[in-house]
Amino acid sequence: MPKISKPNPVALALLEAGLVDLNRPSTRRVRKIVTPSGRRPRGAFPSRKSENPAKYESLIEKMTLRVLEVAPSVRKFVTQPRVFEFHDASGKRRYTPDIAVTTDRYDIVIEVKDDSFSLDPQSVRRLRGVVEHLRNEGLILVFVLRSDVQRNGLQNKLELLFRDRPSRGRYRDDIDTTLWDPEKGTCPTPDLQQLWESAKRECDELLQRVMRRDPDDLLRLDLDN
Repeated sequence: MPKISKPNPVALALLEAGLVDLNRPSTRRVRKIVTPSGRRPRGAFPSRKSENPAKYESLIEKMTLRVLEVAPSVRKFVTQPRVFEFHDASGKRRYTPDIAVTTDRYDIVIEVKDDSFSLDPQSVRRLRGVVEHLRNEGLILVFVLRSDVQRNGLQNKLELLFRDRPSRGRYRDDIDTTLWDPEKGTCPTPDLQQLWESAKRECDELLQRVMRRDPDDLLRLDLDN
């Protein structure tokens, strides 16, 4: 099986030059996220960075959307953007990323996972093939784990901020989403403003960490055993 390495300079150059279109149509429709039911949290996240309400299918995905919403380097994102089709040693494969993100520098696709996912040989084998295929297409697959988005009590801070932040209005692509209230220009209390600025730094630092992480560090399971 080919080794999966860090995003290579060619891929980054393609992304920065705008030569890779993450929104390129695929031949298959993205599956519809089901109506909330059962024990697994599902719902819609009202984002200023997504034209349509961003859908999540797990609590970890919801926490990740909070991070993306606050991180200043994230310009826009979309959940379940497209279906990738490819072949590996096991046959034909289909893969839909959890989130596609456009940052200040380039586009990435995000796979959100619980930390225990690497203990599942089948999941590791499948994701090795996915990473390799996306690299060949000039795309960067970034893994975001539960431990990443819960580090240092970050989610507690974000929940507090989103509780008090004014709701978004109609989607607009001409607003500064780094502001507390980009539509109406209201200001938070000094304490909330300080927390808002701190959270923005933390969210950007989190994204920088996961972007630097080599997929091999997460996919090291010995598949021969």
